[in-house]
Amino acid sequence: MQPLPDQNSYISSWEWCRDRSRYHFDWQRHDKPGEWYQLIGNIEPSWQQELADIQHRARPITWATRNYLGLGVSPMLAQEQHDLEQAGADHDHELTDCVEDFSGYPRLQKLADFFQVQEAKKVIHTQITGQMFNLHIDKLYARCPNDPDRIVRITIMLQDWLPGHFYLYGTRIYSHWRAGDVHIFDWPNVPHATANASLWPRSTMQITGIRSSRTDELLNNPQQWRLE
Repeated sequence: MQPLPDQNSYISSWEWCRDRSRYHFDWQRHDKPGEWYQLIGNIEPSWQQELADIQHRARPITWATRNYLGLGVSPMLAQEQHDLEQAGADHDHELTDCVEDFSGYPRLQKLADFFQVQEAKKVIHTQITGQMFNLHIDKLYARCPNDPDRIVRITIMLQDWLPGHFYLYGTRIYSHWRAGDVHIFDWPNVPHATANASLWPRSTMQITGIRSSRTDELLNNPQQWRLE
């Protein structure tokens, strides 16, 4: 692993991440399917009733109010806000609505535990119309600084795709997912963004932490799974 650039020497989170990334940054190049994100499998949905209820409990977050890796405020908050301001946006722009406590929702809790990710932060993002995560590259190194290859971020789509739901990885748009679809992505390298320009909320579960042997076994054997 190459040394990380000094965070304090940068005024831009984007520039710090770009200098660490292996992405090509050729915006005219068409990234191929599976090049920077991988579809893993599908978990048969069984959480629809719980999801309808928990969506009403979600509250909006910004770069400043999100719970960075479950550790509190991001150490690069000023740089993250700088990037929005340079783009002409309000640095308190809402990213998504968020729920981290699944108490009382056994199906969603079982889903959150399914991949047996260790030291995991588990969160449901419900992005409503007008909310967006601006283009960025993830900075998850604090999860395992000595061996960041062990860090994984798993995304489970909790609802079917609808027009106006956007996921972007590099120069490739991911769309037409089905509820229960699971994917991972090259978090240290690929620029990505999400947005909701539809008339309907879009919910996903995001699990971030350290791979266990069971995590790797599941990710390396894609299939249709069922929650027991």
